[in-house]
Amino acid sequence: MTDFPFIPDDLTEQVIPEVSEDLPVFKEYAFDFEKRELLLKNGRPYLVEKNEALKVWIWKALNPHTERFAYNAYSQNYGNEINTLLARYTENEVKRSELKRIISEALLVNPYIKECNNFVFEQSGSRTSINFDAITIYGKTTNELEIA
Repeated sequence: MTDFPFIPDDLTEQVIPEVSEDLPVFKEYAFDFEKRELLLKNGRPYLVEKNEALKVWIWKALNPHTERFAYNAYSQNYGNEINTLLARYTENEVKRSELKRIISEALLVNPYIKECNNFVFEQSGSRTSINFDAITIYGKTTNELEIA
């Protein structure tokens, strides 16, 4: 056992969540992405499962308000760094490449998500719309993200 402050012997070693073949079914509260609020049945929030639940988790992880390292309520593995990227790059190809990397890094910490691919970018003024697929243990889910 390592002594406090629990620094790994090999500082170059990345801490990767252990993936188990026996993962429980992924669940999350149903969410209305347009209204940005929980969906209700009989006045109460309800759970969705598998890819529908992962869509909610992905939306929350990529939300601009879920900035990585900004809130103690979230682990350092949760959230995104999109806000730090936006002012840095003006060339679209570089920005797109970095957005792919940041999105993939934000999502691949979830052991239910195996891959992110098929990124499609559309630029309209200062807004960037991004469509991409997340390959999960349940199959493929198509996701959309818009950033200003």
